[in-house]
Parts: sequence; structure tokens; C-alpha cells
Amino acid sequence: METALKLVETNEVKTKSLSIVEQSKAIKIVDSKSYEKAAYMWKALGLMLKEIDDKCDKNISLWHQGHKNAVAEKKEYYDPVDQERRIKKKEMDSYEQEQEQKRLAEQKRLEEDAKKLAEEQLLNDAIDAEKDGNTEIADAILQESVYVPPVVLPKTNFVPKISGGPSFRELWSAEVFDIKALCRSVADGKASTEFVMGLEKDKVTLKISCPALNKQATALKQTMSIAGVRVTSRRV
Repeated sequence: METALKLVETNEVKTKSLSIVEQSKAIKIVDSKSYEKAAYMWKALGLMLKEIDDKCDKNISLWHQGHKNAVAEKKEYYDPVDQERRIKKKEMDSYEQEQEQKRLAEQKRLEEDAKKLAEEQLLNDAIDAEKDGNTEIADAILQESVYVPPVVLPKTNFVPKISGGPSFRELWSAEVFDIKALCRSVADGKASTEFVMGLEKDKVTLKISCPALNKQATALKQTMSIAGVRVTSRRV
């Protein structure tokens, strides 16, 4: 009876997991409201993964003889949820970066508008001074430099901050694109000999690097400057 009950519970989890994936796929991030909805769905997908763990891991422990079958069963509907959660995070990341570009562009526009208004005000003040016969004052006004305080728009105006939502970080790495230039730099004492030790080509990306270079890239980020080496980053 207990075994039958556990099987029923597992089947229910399977139905729920497949259903939540379809619900998540239906969410397209196009604005703040849909971004917020995606974030809540991302959390729901996480809770679903935990529920799958709770239900399926019990089966794995209880039925040692059927271990492989239980793992395969879990994989059948765990993987789509996990994959969809990863996809949702990438979609949210793309939306965040798009909105950040819009935020920076809007800041620039507002600053330019403010500078234009300030310049017009100075010109009007100079004209008024000229009309009053204060030529020297008018000339002095025209010589004044316009200062506009920087505009900083809150990021939350563009992307809502969701408690418990996914977090993103930058992963920095180094790539050797001119090994001769790097070796010359090492020979001239401009770069550490560690940067040519352990150089290896990645089988997937075909990029040439070594632990010492990647460590330096992580520490210095875009300020890293070594002949024959470029620094790259990606958000995860």
C-alpha cells in the first residue's frame, strides 16, 4: 500500500513538472511586468526541482534494486525543468542587459537636454545683460562653462528587483591570440614567465590560455594588458 502511494505521488510530480515547464515556456519577457512574472516562475521552477528531489530521492533510497530505473524516471522530467530554468535565467539576463543599455541612453539624453537648457539660460542671461548695457558682464557670462550634474536613473526603474530571483556574475578569462608577442614580452621581462607555463588549447573553444593568465584576468578584468593576450568576460 505504501509503495503504491509513493508511485502515485511520483506520477503527480511528473504531471506537475511537465505542466510548469509549459507554463514557463509561455512567458515571454518583453517588459517589467513580464520580467517580474518570469522571476516568480524561475523561483517556482526551483521549488519544483526541490519537490522532484524530495519525491524521487525517496524512491532511489527505498528501492536499491530499481535504482537505475528511478534515476531515469527522475531524469525524464527533472531535466526539462532544470533546462527551462537555465533558459529562463538567460532570457532574464538578456532583458536586463537590454534595459541597462536603455537606462544609460536615457541618462545621456537627460544630461544632454539639461546641458542644452543651461546653455540657453546662459545665452538669455547674456542677452539681458547686453540689453541693460552691461557688455562686460554679458561677455563674462558667455565665457562661463556649463556644468550639468550627472543623471543617475535607478536600475529598478527599468528592471524590477525580485527577492530570491537569479543573480548574475561576470566570469573573466584570458586568451592568447599572438603567442610570439607573448613570448617576446616574457623574454623582455615585461610579463611573468608563469604566463607561458601550462599553455593549453581548449578542445571545445580552441582558445589558448593557462591558469596564471586566467587568474590575472579575474583580478584585473578589462585593465589587464599583456602583449598577445586579450581579456574576455561572460555573465553567468
